[in-house]
Amino acid sequence: MSEINPYQQPQAELIDDNNPPAQPLTILAEPRKISVGDALGWIGSGHKMLPGHWGVVLGALVVTVLITSALQIIPLLGMIAQILATPLLYAGIVKIFHRMETEGNSDFADLFAAFSDRTGPLILMALAQLGVMLLLGAVFGGLGYALGAGGAGTGAMIVIGLLGLVAIFGFVYLFYFTVPLIFLGNKGVGEAMKLSLRGFTRNVIPMIVYLLVTMVIVLVAALPLLLGWLFVMPILAGAYYVSFRQIFVE
Repeated sequence: MSEINPYQQPQAELIDDNNPPAQPLTILAEPRKISVGDALGWIGSGHKMLPGHWGVVLGALVVTVLITSALQIIPLLGMIAQILATPLLYAGIVKIFHRMETEGNSDFADLFAAFSDRTGPLILMALAQLGVMLLLGAVFGGLGYALGAGGAGTGAMIVIGLLGLVAIFGFVYLFYFTVPLIFLGNKGVGEAMKLSLRGFTRNVIPMIVYLLVTMVIVLVAALPLLLGWLFVMPILAGAYYVSFRQIFVE
């Protein structure tokens, strides 16, 4: 029979304070409407977040690329593993920026935070993304085949092409903000998808202008043997975090 020592200090279960779960943010019920100027300002704001944190952010991005590229090499299951791991790593990058903003420091270990926090919802989101992708591919692939086999004219093919372009934009922005909404906003998969798409539909012109500008920046940065990406990608990662905060966070 064990005895209780009245002089023993109370003991509590130790918690890893170095990498705590992300605290949920207060998400707006209706995404905020922004201007084109606001959207283009994300790039500058992303750059302003980086002094003192370049190494951590760049390291996290490089490791993310290396992991997702390595998974592709694995036969059969590699592509599925990449699809499931990618949002977890993206959530980690988001947490790095969240810590930078709220605490003024950065921690490379945050890159793997989503492997133990909000893992299930993020994996469900990845599966939903895969499902929508396959559905769109089947629909437009079938339409293209049917029209081609039926000898459809150029006009019909142009219409299908335009519809496909709209579907691509819809697909991109249906999932564009889901990772931070799920990980930092504590939203469910369906609600995160709905909010992400709503954030785009409320800001179609600013989002498209921002997309086109960043595409030009990425293409120009790729010219010197892709070395420009080492400078540009951390800035755009910061811009992504800023865009999420401005559109969705109270």
